[in-house]
Amino acid sequence: MRAWEIVHNRRVMFGDGKLAELPGILSWYQKKKVFLAASKSVLVNGTPAREALSRTLAEAGIACFLYNEISGEPDLHVINRGRDLFLENGCDCCVAVGGGSVIDAVKAIGMLAVNGGMVEEYQMEGRQATTVPPLFVAVPTTSGTGAEATKTSVVVNNYNGLKKSLYHNTMIAEITILDPSLTANLPASITSATGMDALSHAIESYVSLNATPITRMYGLKAIELIKDALPAAIEHPDDGEARGQMMLASYMGGVAITAGIGIDHIMAQPLGGMYHIPHGDACSIFLPAAMELNLDYAESAYADIAKAFGVYDAAKSERENALASIEAVRALQNRINAPKSLRPYIPGELPTREALIDVIQRTTGHITCNPRPLTEDLMWTIFNMVL
Repeated sequence: MRAWEIVHNRRVMFGDGKLAELPGILSWYQKKKVFLAASKSVLVNGTPAREALSRTLAEAGIACFLYNEISGEPDLHVINRGRDLFLENGCDCCVAVGGGSVIDAVKAIGMLAVNGGMVEEYQMEGRQATTVPPLFVAVPTTSGTGAEATKTSVVVNNYNGLKKSLYHNTMIAEITILDPSLTANLPASITSATGMDALSHAIESYVSLNATPITRMYGLKAIELIKDALPAAIEHPDDGEARGQMMLASYMGGVAITAGIGIDHIMAQPLGGMYHIPHGDACSIFLPAAMELNLDYAESAYADIAKAFGVYDAAKSERENALASIEAVRALQNRINAPKSLRPYIPGELPTREALIDVIQRTTGHITCNPRPLTEDLMWTIFNMVL
């Protein structure tokens, strides 16, 4: 067997109401002042999470600095500003309560606080972290990005327009709290988009050239959960069981994607940045086309995915079952009304081949774990497939 490694959170907690244990956890670590970023729409027992957490932390004798400048996908300015405020306010740990944007921003803020420099140096110039960041607790409030399980932070560059990742093994959350009750008020559009993101993590990681026994185990289980729980969470928003299953699936997909992304994400991330497409929607658009283009290179793996979807037929060939997995993805898209075309998001004229490939190559074109070799022709082909 080939060598591999995986980076995991040290502690993962799951269950409704688990967020209430945060003050006790921070007290055990002897933390005195929290750098807290929380999505304003998240409620804890009917109270905005920002207020509820600030109050409960104060009752436990822990001070809190509330960073409320993360309103969308994080950019350089939001992260560099957060680093400055972390230091100015004497914080000694980080807590992120929100979707992937909030979690990714706080990952980078904590890393910068002790490693110095500007986030663009790590994103564009290859600067590496040399000091372990402060304690970081991630509390996801959507079920899809998997940011709570990864060492990666996706950041929009204000100067060149690219949406590009930075990462380090130490940037992963030390503790992840999976509290499904925090997703109870998610609108259908966000449930759908983040759910398709989780599905794309599970599928792309399973066929990745860097897949491991652990990432494949997590990926298949995520698919098994998503196929039923995602439509249930959309059609019955108060279905607590479905919400819990989606939160688990999101985390599992996040662990799985440590095996690396494929042509779906290779296209979705840069084009999402270019045209301001929600990341999960961009992943949904490219996923079936990516599977079709990879079919000859990952037929057996897609047949396994058909089993996870519950559409495998032992009487049929491996090829037929692999094709059934693609149809299962399309059927799920149709059921939850997930986007399938890129064209509505592109105002005016389409980009030229040269412009499109330039953006992809500067953002994700270095990735080599897609089962089919990544070429300019492949990028241009899949772009035209989803128009």
